[in-house]
Amino acid sequence: MRDDKPIQSPGGSDILRHQAQDRPIQFPTESPHATAIEDHFARIFGQPEQVFHEIVSDIVHIDVHIIPPRPERDCWTLFTTGMSALPMTVPPHLENHENLAFAELMLVLPPSWEVGNNADKWFWPLSWLKKLARLPHEYNTWLGPLHTIPNGDPAKPFAPETKLCCWTLLPPVEVSAQDCTITLADQRIVNIYCLHALHREEMALKLNKGVDALLEALDNAGVTEVLQIKRPPAVRTKLFGLF
Repeated sequence: MRDDKPIQSPGGSDILRHQAQDRPIQFPTESPHATAIEDHFARIFGQPEQVFHEIVSDIVHIDVHIIPPRPERDCWTLFTTGMSALPMTVPPHLENHENLAFAELMLVLPPSWEVGNNADKWFWPLSWLKKLARLPHEYNTWLGPLHTIPNGDPAKPFAPETKLCCWTLLPPVEVSAQDCTITLADQRIVNIYCLHALHREEMALKLNKGVDALLEALDNAGVTEVLQIKRPPAVRTKLFGLF
């Protein structure tokens, strides 16, 4: 369940904490528009060549589609289908809230990543992609642009090989504003958000100083949407107290 009374950080971000629910697994809702979503990603990022089909699903059925590296886009591009099978619980007071209710996620990995290797060292980004796609439906909440999700409270590194410990959602890079959304046959608007991994210090900067300060720091440090597990923090000073 979700705490409906968020705490506001000094930087103006709402902090929501979720509690695990004791409930049986819910029969999943299948997406009737998966093909249209696949076609949209294929047109922009390339044709998927592999799909990680979910065997056991809860609430929604999440599949992860894999677009391999190629000369014109030398990275792995992973995206979900199934997250938009149900609407998220978007606060009704938000402007244009009806167009924020549906989303799918994507994640960009370097060409050297061993996609398809189930070892923990390689599989954790894909696992998080699935986890975050289900999170809004599991906790009756929503994910939108510039939301940040830490790995626990306090945040811990995603894996032994990295100090990255938080995710933030941003529109895809080098994609037109029109292509950052998908208009389905039933006029549903599906937003595309790309996962960016953050250091503890970077998330603290957002909470203390606001979104603009974080985006400026990432831009100045040349941080891209491609996951780089060994990159240094874009913030030199540590801003603790909110983890």
